[in-house]
Amino acid sequence: MKGIALFTSILIAVATSATAETLVVRSGEHDSHTRLVVKVPPGTGWVLARRKNGARLTVSIDDVLFQTEGVFGRLTSNRLSALSQSEPGAALDLEFGCDCVATAFLFQQSMIVVDISQATLLPPLTANIPLPPTLPPLEAEDPPEPLALPLLTLNQQGFRDQLSARLLQGADREVLDLDLAAIGPRTSTSPSDMDMLPNFAANMNVSTIVDELEGLLGPDIPQIEKRPACISSARLGFDTWSDARPFDQQIADLRSGLYQEFDRVDTNQAFNLAKLYAYFGFGAEAVSTLALVEDHSEEKNWVQAIAGLVDHREPAEDSPFRGLQRCSSDASFWSALSDQTLSPDADLDAIEQSFSSLPQHLRRSLGSRLSSILVEADRLEAARRVMRSVDRVETEEQPGVAKAQIAQAEGDSEVADAILEEVISTPETATDAPLALARLIEKRWAERGAVSPQDVALSAAYALEFRGSETGPMMQHAHIVALSLNNEFDAAYDLIQGLPEGVDRADVLNRHIHLLQERSNDVTFLKQVLSMSESDSTALTTQAAIAVSDRLGALGFAAQSSAFANRTHDTTDRSQRARLRARAALLDEKPHKAMLELSDDASAAADTLRAQALAAIGDLTATADLYRDLGETEDANRYFWLAGLPENIEPEGRFANLAEISGKLALAPRRLLETPLADANSLLANSEETRAHIADLFGLLSDPERAPDEGADPNQ
Repeated sequence: MKGIALFTSILIAVATSATAETLVVRSGEHDSHTRLVVKVPPGTGWVLARRKNGARLTVSIDDVLFQTEGVFGRLTSNRLSALSQSEPGAALDLEFGCDCVATAFLFQQSMIVVDISQATLLPPLTANIPLPPTLPPLEAEDPPEPLALPLLTLNQQGFRDQLSARLLQGADREVLDLDLAAIGPRTSTSPSDMDMLPNFAANMNVSTIVDELEGLLGPDIPQIEKRPACISSARLGFDTWSDARPFDQQIADLRSGLYQEFDRVDTNQAFNLAKLYAYFGFGAEAVSTLALVEDHSEEKNWVQAIAGLVDHREPAEDSPFRGLQRCSSDASFWSALSDQTLSPDADLDAIEQSFSSLPQHLRRSLGSRLSSILVEADRLEAARRVMRSVDRVETEEQPGVAKAQIAQAEGDSEVADAILEEVISTPETATDAPLALARLIEKRWAERGAVSPQDVALSAAYALEFRGSETGPMMQHAHIVALSLNNEFDAAYDLIQGLPEGVDRADVLNRHIHLLQERSNDVTFLKQVLSMSESDSTALTTQAAIAVSDRLGALGFAAQSSAFANRTHDTTDRSQRARLRARAALLDEKPHKAMLELSDDASAAADTLRAQALAAIGDLTATADLYRDLGETEDANRYFWLAGLPENIEPEGRFANLAEISGKLALAPRRLLETPLADANSLLANSEETRAHIADLFGLLSDPERAPDEGADPNQ
């Protein structure tokens, strides 16, 4: 009997969970608040009850189940510390990790938005709201009959809640000041219940002008981003663009009925033909066929956008799928390809399901692109699922480059190398080999590794083979970087000079300059850097310019080092560039200019250069004090000794010994004038001591480790 009861309870639990409605809780982090969004069916009633450091959200849906997985993955602050629901149908409890208050509002009648911000929970406001003045009744013989509102129950508490929420919202936005009465008895009396509608917002809207400003008053007002409406899978109907018949039969039927009498184009046939082309991956043909369709309908824009995506063309800025990754439909997948990055609110389940429902040829063609997008978003498990879906499709073209990208993102560099090398050397993957070689060279550049001569020659062959195609620029740039990695700097620089101006040329130039600065000899470095044109110098990134300036300064080229560090159009790394200009000024014997460059820099590196400038000016005491502040005791003692301040020298060390010897040499000899012979004897002894001290002095200057009393020969 116990087994039967247990089985019955399990069946009841399963049936209950099957009928429960799941509401997904999404989260977002902002500077001033943490936001939770719960999408509910339109017209759903809800209440947010607040308490100290917590709140409770109740939704009028039977057996509601709040799905909170992934909420804390997007949060960085500790405003929200816990989310819990005791059982299906119960309220959602929010626990705060700070002195915070939650506010809520309904957006577009279908989203409950809860904002958690730093504040103190205020006392209830309803008891302090004065009643409206009582107006005298109108003098009339027959009072008008009350307006009959059938089927509506009236409630005063609803009005109170609405008004309290609006007042609190205004206080949170700092547009209202709430002057609350002290705690204690109130002179006002609670009014008797009066009839009021339960759904007050449906009949009246309490608002202020602030609600209409749409964010013009700054970030204190919560902003709701206006996003395009989702496109449902039924409206898009991508799976209906083709039927079960073979492709040649479908296209023959559509092409035969394309032109009617007098060569008039059947618009419906042309449109269906364009959709068929796009479905089977013939993007250019689909776009060409769409030119026969004169109307500019929304559906035509969808077909044109998908035709460009399946043909691997750059998505247009006005693509109809932009910003639709949040949608739980096929539009989310096409939106991810259009945006080329995974948005924080993307519905990943919908994207993967849409990809899995694609025909095999599109999964093979688009799988690597989707996997790359997921890898860049650090969604490695999802990227692996996409690649497994592609692997299940029998094909001769294996997407090894995407697998290598996943392995590299996981930190498995050896596996990524092995996959790329296999793709490059396998004849069956000839179409992926150029991309794999470019990725391998990119990986070697990031790791500052080396490229084999065979890969350099292969990159040159691909650059020549694919010149004039879309792959050509990528292979040409890979060839230049491969030459630089192989220390063939002159050949790489000559190829760079032949590239057209643009962002791609600047990128490959910066990579070459980094490798040139790190690996080339002085002659090659100076020959290329000093002959660089002004446009190329301007195209260098800040880090590349700093690296070049640093090496030029180390080689003694003061003016050229200062020129590369003096980038008036750049506002980054100002302190580091100022130190390079200061070092160049010291090389150019301009210490005052160096001091001016370092005027706003209080770092230890700047103080070291500032000490060198003070020494060049001749202020030895200030130089010694600055070195002492830096903890450079030996340098501080040296400048104290040069400044003639032996009393400031630390008691230990080389210059302490030098100061001691200098003090002994400065002592006058002891004279015995009354006894000439004793006086002469004393002078001889003093002369011997002086010669010994001088020998110690020279010994310390030539050998800092030598003790002052070691091996000094007074006869030398």
